[in-house]
Amino acid sequence: MKDKLGFLKISLLLILLISLTKCNSPKTEGIKSEPHADEIKPVLINGEPRFIIGSYHNPQDLNQLKILTDNGFNLVRSSAKKEALDMVEDAGLYAWLNTGGLIDFSKDKNKRKEKLTDLVNRFKDHPALAVWEVPDEVLWALGYPKFEFLFYGKQWSEKQQDSILRVLSAAIPIKAQGIADGCEQLRQIDSLHPIWMNHAPRNTLSQLRLFSKSADIVGCDIYPGKKGVDGHNELHMHRMSSVGAYTDIMQNAAPGKPIWMVLQAFSWDLLRLKNPIRENLDPKEFPSYKHSRVMAWDAILHGAKGILYWGSYMVDTKSLFWNSILGVTKEISALEPFLLEKELKDKIKIEPIQFTSSVTTRVASTLRKYNNDYLLVVLQEDLSQSLNVSGLDFLEGKILYELTTDRSYIVKNGKIRVWFGKEPHVLCTSKKYDVVHESQFPLTWDKEDNFPLNEAPLRIIP
Repeated sequence: MKDKLGFLKISLLLILLISLTKCNSPKTEGIKSEPHADEIKPVLINGEPRFIIGSYHNPQDLNQLKILTDNGFNLVRSSAKKEALDMVEDAGLYAWLNTGGLIDFSKDKNKRKEKLTDLVNRFKDHPALAVWEVPDEVLWALGYPKFEFLFYGKQWSEKQQDSILRVLSAAIPIKAQGIADGCEQLRQIDSLHPIWMNHAPRNTLSQLRLFSKSADIVGCDIYPGKKGVDGHNELHMHRMSSVGAYTDIMQNAAPGKPIWMVLQAFSWDLLRLKNPIRENLDPKEFPSYKHSRVMAWDAILHGAKGILYWGSYMVDTKSLFWNSILGVTKEISALEPFLLEKELKDKIKIEPIQFTSSVTTRVASTLRKYNNDYLLVVLQEDLSQSLNVSGLDFLEGKILYELTTDRSYIVKNGKIRVWFGKEPHVLCTSKKYDVVHESQFPLTWDKEDNFPLNEAPLRIIP
């Protein structure tokens, strides 16, 4: 494994140079298309571009880590210990390390600089290390919970409200500069590993930009599988498609940088209930297999170069729920070669069939070619409407297999009509990329056999 990872240091340096450039791969046969001007290269690991599939939860067990590897994961969070990184390496994974507050030089600069330097020097040469991360949600944490509870906790006068806002407004640029100074110090010690910054689904665009400019990779966590009014976001849309909307926001906040989106691997009941035992858990609070699939593909179709899962530490790794997420990661990992190719969707036209609906659905899509095969993915983000897809003359007479299902489409007169359903329709000219089937997972969760925390049969996902 150490030989295999030998080029890691050189390869990760390239992300800083190429993440802002266009894709210059050779022209494809059958379709000719220049890459989008804003198309961003994915992160390089071991000299190769990779679509990142990551886990915040590190089971700290070699066999469990290998299960992550077998089901498409390539990145996992690790503690700052050599033995922990060694285990990640043995499992065939890469790791990210969080610097914690050491990278924030807005306070105790000399002391933090010394400790950060020691941390980076101890681990920068470990072959499993791929990425450094600044404190999670560092921008939002500046205002929450202290300032939010203060601001909304009492019936303040207008003058008092303005005073609170001034204090917060003054603190934001100070914190941003402190993080920027810390990132600069880290790069002076280790210029080979990129720095990742994950945001909460909060804050203004100008605030996000102020912080994001310090990082090489930027992301956002968004967990819309939640009952209630807000759905964990502040947008007008509270559907699963809010994942794609926040992916767009992150790209706007960090132009030209790879975006990694952090997705939901938990039930909100597990966070908010004082006694989250089985009897008190609502199974509908857990995202279903189809929900998890929608969130993952919506991020990808909006330009994410990686997806990571948070919250699985609260569920058993043998549970039906976690197994359903492994089904999603296994599917996406199998299609990674396509996701690393350039976008061709500008050459096709997608028209929803409105029928009796008041409006047509928004559609997210991608078209990519790998070797002699094509991948077409379409996702109805709002409404369950069939789709007419035209401009497929280069695939005339070919069969497009809808992966994870038994459906298929034959291209006639350069067109197909895609089945209705507010879900990702992943169409490929080859069946060899079809590694899971939707019938392996419960359609919905219930309190009985399909309770999300029940143990999954080993036959579903190894």
